[in-house]
Amino acid sequence: MLGVPALPLTMSAGALFGPVKGAVFVSLAGLTAAGSAFLVARYLMRDAVVKALAGNDKWESIDRALGANSFKVILLLRISPLLPFSLSNYMYGCTKLQLAPYLAGSWLGMLPGTIAYVYAGFIGRDVISNGMSVQEGVGAAPLAAGALFALGSAGFIGKLVKDAMEEGERERNGAEEHNNKDSSD
Repeated sequence: MLGVPALPLTMSAGALFGPVKGAVFVSLAGLTAAGSAFLVARYLMRDAVVKALAGNDKWESIDRALGANSFKVILLLRISPLLPFSLSNYMYGCTKLQLAPYLAGSWLGMLPGTIAYVYAGFIGRDVISNGMSVQEGVGAAPLAAGALFALGSAGFIGKLVKDAMEEGERERNGAEEHNNKDSSD
């Protein structure tokens, strides 16, 4: 919530509590921080942001895309973070997103990364304690699969935003044509 890098804390949870308890603790803490930042932005910042960005076509398109596909977009953005989490939590609170799909998408989207980093901390503890080589504990296939999924998610999100921007442009052009037709009558 405060912009403190979570990676060291997440890995430390794996080292201290093990993979299961560590993942549960980090997951609950991350969801609490995301929800808290969202609510702070929603109730303390949203009106000012909406007012400041009124008429900004890009912002309105992003807001429309988030509002129309809340759960799916948040899920994919959390799996493939394009923005730092702490900053994005506040930004999402200033959009049309509803709290329940935001929390559900955030939790499910953050879970794979949480598990991976907690497990990395757990393995790191074993490497330090037992002298096990890293190759024995970690395979390249899960990392490659995660990277491919992240790239695919980023492409899908880009398409959703592009489609929302094109839809907004069509709506604006339709409104202009309608206004021009009314003024010529």
